[in-house]
Amino acid sequence: MPTTFLAAGEVAPAAGEKSDIVGTVFGRLTDIVGDLFTTQPLLATGMAVGLAGAGYMSVKTTLGSGRPTDGFADRKRLKKQMTRAPLIKKRKVLRPSLSDVPARKVPTSALGFYIGRDRKTGLHLYAAIEESSLMLAPMGAGKTAKLGNWLLDSVGAVLATSTKYDIVELTEALRARVGNILIWNPEGLADRPSTIAWDPVIGCSDPKHGIDRSKRRAKSLLEGSDFTKGMENRNFWTSSSYRVLKAFLWAADAEGLSLIDVARWSKQPHRYEAIEIFKKHADTAPRGWQDDLEQQQKVDGKATTLENVFGTLSQTFMFLDSPDIQQVILSAHRPDAQFDTEAYLRSRDTLYMLGSDSDVGGMGPLFTCLTSEVYAGARVMASRSPGGRLDPPMTFVLDEAALICSVPLQRWTADSRGIGITIHSVFQSPAQIYERYGKYAYQTIWDNCVKLILGGLSNDDHLESLSRLTGVKRVKQESRSESSSGGATSNRSSSFTWVEKPTMTISDIMYLDPGQILMFRKYLGGPVVATYTPVWDRKDVKNAAQDAERSARADLKARKRKLATVPETAGASPWLGAPGVEPQHEEPWAPPAPVAEASPRDADPAAGGWSTSAVPGPRDHLRVVPGVAVEPTASQPVPLPEKPAFEPTAHLVPEQPTPGEPAEKAEPEHLRDTGTAGPSKPSRRRRDADDLGAF
Repeated sequence: MPTTFLAAGEVAPAAGEKSDIVGTVFGRLTDIVGDLFTTQPLLATGMAVGLAGAGYMSVKTTLGSGRPTDGFADRKRLKKQMTRAPLIKKRKVLRPSLSDVPARKVPTSALGFYIGRDRKTGLHLYAAIEESSLMLAPMGAGKTAKLGNWLLDSVGAVLATSTKYDIVELTEALRARVGNILIWNPEGLADRPSTIAWDPVIGCSDPKHGIDRSKRRAKSLLEGSDFTKGMENRNFWTSSSYRVLKAFLWAADAEGLSLIDVARWSKQPHRYEAIEIFKKHADTAPRGWQDDLEQQQKVDGKATTLENVFGTLSQTFMFLDSPDIQQVILSAHRPDAQFDTEAYLRSRDTLYMLGSDSDVGGMGPLFTCLTSEVYAGARVMASRSPGGRLDPPMTFVLDEAALICSVPLQRWTADSRGIGITIHSVFQSPAQIYERYGKYAYQTIWDNCVKLILGGLSNDDHLESLSRLTGVKRVKQESRSESSSGGATSNRSSSFTWVEKPTMTISDIMYLDPGQILMFRKYLGGPVVATYTPVWDRKDVKNAAQDAERSARADLKARKRKLATVPETAGASPWLGAPGVEPQHEEPWAPPAPVAEASPRDADPAAGGWSTSAVPGPRDHLRVVPGVAVEPTASQPVPLPEKPAFEPTAHLVPEQPTPGEPAEKAEPEHLRDTGTAGPSKPSRRRRDADDLGAF
């Protein structure tokens, strides 16, 4: 370079031109490079390629590994995978009915469920309706605040399970605007009665679908049993208990019995009532099922085998010990009370399934069976729909899935993706999934779902595993050193190195703020921490609550106005129903009127000092109401009981006729005082039945 500049400086600029040393230098370099390519083309090409590669690596090092990174998903990938734009592009696949609708008119909630707003980029993130989610939320972490949003935003039919009633209170008002509210509450939580009734036995002997229903429902009942907790691969439906139970269900329906009878058979291994039913219906019974029963009940074998088979069944039906649940099962056999699964799936109705968490005799088998029946119906309906998927999609919100609704999620989460079914399952911790489903099924469920973590987990192993899933971040770390040269002075130096640390530590995950959710999803390159609005802070929920409050106030005012209004019918009491006024009882000793004369007080109440206003006056309780005197027939007089010398009180009972009187005599007609007996001295007695004679 110095030589080039010297050579360029020897060239004197022409008159009137400015000196351009830089241009001359680049001109000479261009000439040198050109001569090099002319004389040594291979060498020049190799040098050019080497210089270009070195420059690329230098830039990559400077801008990539040499700069700090936070480890979270970047804006580019989030925008490509989880925002509105990619969902709109997939609407022809996700919702065939919306393929011709302009993009600007398609709501995002019709194609995906809302995750939250990314804390890093501020983007609003959605997951497609074909994806399933798994939420880990300890008690009190705010899972209901998130589940309620998904339930309200669902565009099709919804099935929601829970051990608490609050999910109904938060979402019922808005869901009622788009469809019917169905309640399945066999245990009567919050004193809310069930609006549907269902018995797994009904339909099991149907000539067309009975065999499939019996097999499917027997499997579901056993899947929900506490006896099957932790079984690897969940293959217990091939066991002897499954073969016996499916035959019991078919036999009970063929004879018009209920699940209560099936439970009774399961407690009596040597009772052969089901076998006799198969013999009775030999022409229509499934082949081989009677042999299965006889092999288990009649063939001599190990006693422990028979005890294990029927022990599993009896434990499965322990929830039927409750009389309330028995009544719900029996009510399903009314023709007008049967649950129509197909009509429900075609609607936008909401089915709330409520049950308490019970270690022994829990509702798990019954809940699992009904949920599985709905899922099976959704799969059949999807196969008949355009594109092979439900449109609008079906949504399952399974809160406390391991406790009351342990459906086979390892299969559902893989199968539901392409048929228009969205599954949201909630667990308290990974250990709960492992305990319910076993090791390998737990791994399958974990891999198939979008993983959502709320704050509050405290198990070290779980938190350490989640921390490793967040990946690493690159930070610059400074190191300092100090050395002395033997004198009074010392040398200090500092250097910087790039180190990798976990993107989120154990404490970061444990102490997530309320309203924040940690998400793991494929193709994002890192975790996401998003913020969401609790369901009770949504604007539409608040408006619905205000509307309900205004409606309640209006009803209260209407009731008050109705109570204060005087009835227009003759003889009506103006204080009927007024607060603080007790209804009066008929006085049994009131004498009949001898003649039907008009009372001056009846003709003109004001003349006697009676108040005629709508509000009772100080003497209104003494007002006499006109009546009609009914005289006893001459052929058969009706004696009246004697009036006691003392003034009777309201709680006294009239004297009964003597035993010697004829039995065919009618009871005395209690007549009202018409006011013709002459003026009476005011007394301090209570208001009597004369005040309300017209009623």
